[in-house]
Amino acid sequence: MAISERLTSRQLDPRHDDVAGTSSHPPQVMDLPAGHHDQSCSDDQWRSTPWGARVLSALPGVLAIVAAVLVATIGYTPPSLRCVLVGLGLGVLYLFAFRSPFESSVGGSVPTQPVLMGLLLAAPLPGVALTVLAAVLVGGWLDGRRRPRALLLEAGNALHVLAPVAVLWGSRDAQGMVDPTPAVLVAAVLAQLLLDGLSAYLADRWHGTPLREMVRPLLWTWKVDVPLAVLGWALVMAVRPYHPVAIALVAVPILLVRFLASDRETYLAQSIAMHDAYAAASAAARRDILTGVANRRGWTHAVTDAQARLTDTARPLVATVLCADLDRLKVANDIYGHELGDALIRDFAQVLRECVPSDATVARLGGDEFAVLVLSPARRGQVDLVGQVREAMLAHRSDLPVRLSASLGQASCGPGGLVGQTLIEADEASRLDKEARRSERGSVGLDFPPGAPGVRGQGSPSGIRVFVR
Repeated sequence: MAISERLTSRQLDPRHDDVAGTSSHPPQVMDLPAGHHDQSCSDDQWRSTPWGARVLSALPGVLAIVAAVLVATIGYTPPSLRCVLVGLGLGVLYLFAFRSPFESSVGGSVPTQPVLMGLLLAAPLPGVALTVLAAVLVGGWLDGRRRPRALLLEAGNALHVLAPVAVLWGSRDAQGMVDPTPAVLVAAVLAQLLLDGLSAYLADRWHGTPLREMVRPLLWTWKVDVPLAVLGWALVMAVRPYHPVAIALVAVPILLVRFLASDRETYLAQSIAMHDAYAAASAAARRDILTGVANRRGWTHAVTDAQARLTDTARPLVATVLCADLDRLKVANDIYGHELGDALIRDFAQVLRECVPSDATVARLGGDEFAVLVLSPARRGQVDLVGQVREAMLAHRSDLPVRLSASLGQASCGPGGLVGQTLIEADEASRLDKEARRSERGSVGLDFPPGAPGVRGQGSPSGIRVFVR
């Protein structure tokens, strides 16, 4: 039977063990909380159990099922060996279909409905429900669900069989075989669908699920069940009375669904991989290679996003922009080489990342020019980024022969302001700070005159001899 289940975070991963073998019943039955978590051993432990031990552990249950079948068939003329073998073959096929889930937009489905129709029409009726019960229990056993409560929930997957069996019960012959009229067979399928809906409703009401959330998965279930039931009926009737051939015919749509499910999982995996690759490439395109902070493209993206958020009057924000320009990077490059200049740029980027808020955007706009964008609630006002960065530079220690310093300027705008204009104002403030600092530096001379320790010279692989100030 094909069944839909509400998608959960566990079911979205088609590789999860709980997906296989849990989709062939009213979708909400298996959503009971303990059904797939209450296990006597973990999945890894179960997979590591030898097959011999697994078979021995399942033997009591198998014997109990065989005994139940014998009790159910008392009073009937023993069916022919061919009918028994057809029933067993269809039971194995039911197990295979039961463990071949196919995820859809509203949940998972399994193609067991054609097999159920084959069992109803080509196997002794008293053993149909027990055959389905055995298949779902073995399916749960293969997935490692061993505790009684989990097995009882697995047994709930066989409840839908009781309805068509009850409807067809009066049309069985001495061997338990049925040859229903189309009207009776339609009534049997309708009874099955109604029982599915009732069990789904009761299970969802137990969880407090609103009725409107049950309708769509249930309708989807019925829309899939009906054509699959017709398909199963047509395949069995096409080879009647040569029922063994029906097993091969019924297997065709199941194999097709399994192939489509596998192909869909592969497609989803490829789509996720492509999405991740695109996200990584997009992030790399907005990232400065040297420092790891945002580049100009990343800065433009952050400004656009901030501008949109400033228009939200319900949550008024203030945008604060800091512009920073490293002091005398060209002189450091000329004296010590570009390796040291790159090290200074990386150090300054690290200082900015560590002293500004974690949600701020730090960007290298080019060369030795940096910018920081901070959004904060309007009630707090603008952030003093200049003071924070100056304190961080004073506290910064490194083994480079050049003291880290930069010209800084900041500006802010409130709700409805223009972040681009604020950047211009911050850049102008940084330029004025640079001019003032240049005047001060002119009176005290260079911080790293030629010939000082650390000057480019022989004996250093990078061409830089460094010392700790």
